[in-house]
Amino acid sequence: MARILSMAILVGLATLAQARVRQPETPRATDLLTAEKMAERAQRRLKMPASRGPGWQRGGGGWESGAEAPAEAPGAVRIEIRPSRRRARQP
Repeated sequence: MARILSMAILVGLATLAQARVRQPETPRATDLLTAEKMAERAQRRLKMPASRGPGWQRGGGGWESGAEAPAEAPGAVRIEIRPSRRRARQP
């Protein structure tokens, strides 16, 4: 029993010693790509958002009142969806 226990301890210590001696691995391509994407996301978060124009104008100007809605083109197709005229069957 003592012999088995001492062998287990010896194997455990040898495993720990081998783990400490290993050199660190070189970074893999996926690790480098992930780091690059994380850096790009961080840069995007730090940038100020672009201005979107005047927005709501006080005093009744409305939303970007300078541009009026375009009128319908003469040959525009108009689709009207209406409810059915038939009555639904009652069970």
